[in-house]
Amino acid sequence: MQESSLNKLHLEDIKNPNHPSVFFNHVEYKILIYRLFENLDDILDVKSHSFVLDEDENIYSYNKENGQLSKMDDYNAFYDLLDSMVDKGMKKVEMNVEQIEELEENIYDDSDAIQTWFALKKEMVRIERILSQAIKTHSEFIKNSTIIQNDSKLLTGFEDIEEHLNRIFRSCSVNISKLDSIYSLYTTLASEKMNKTMFSLTVISAIFLPINLIVGFFGMNTEGLYFSGNPNGTIFVTTIMATILVSLSVIFFLKRKSFY
Repeated sequence: MQESSLNKLHLEDIKNPNHPSVFFNHVEYKILIYRLFENLDDILDVKSHSFVLDEDENIYSYNKENGQLSKMDDYNAFYDLLDSMVDKGMKKVEMNVEQIEELEENIYDDSDAIQTWFALKKEMVRIERILSQAIKTHSEFIKNSTIIQNDSKLLTGFEDIEEHLNRIFRSCSVNISKLDSIYSLYTTLASEKMNKTMFSLTVISAIFLPINLIVGFFGMNTEGLYFSGNPNGTIFVTTIMATILVSLSVIFFLKRKSFY
């Protein structure tokens, strides 16, 4: 099969390195594009793999580097290629699941927890979106392939790939929900910590406000202030402030004890 036999728009689709998964059932041929996982690096890498099926359902793989359509040996070779890509996706999700479980355990101690959460949430949502389209495309391909439908062994194999895709998709959905729960826990802990801080500041302010008022009052540069002519005035004022501080502290302690 040559490029010239393809519709111009379809040719642009198979050349697109970022085209989403899709299945086109043309009169003279079929276009099959899978956007799946490429490697297992820390950064998620996906790639669009394009295939063309002629009227006899021979499969041609499109090489985006040299722009050539190469006929594949058989459907078993095509199955092995798809299975390899799906396995990479499964391993990538398993790696993310382990990180999510670790994040859940260390949410109290990890200072970078929120950054890790955002990275995992972004990646898992992206994987879920990619898988959603790939599952739909793969299902349509199986239904429209006469060779697969007439070969029970091939049908079992390609249905197994579909089951793996659905399993990865479900795992993504479950762990996205878990990430949402972790974020809720994180925000709850942050709010509780902030509330405790505000409570402590309020208590400190309540204790020292009367003392500040006394200091401000006796610090006025005016005549006739209490104890201004008394040689022991400083001792009296200090005693009053200490008495107020101790009294408020005892009241606070008793109220706090009765509250708990």
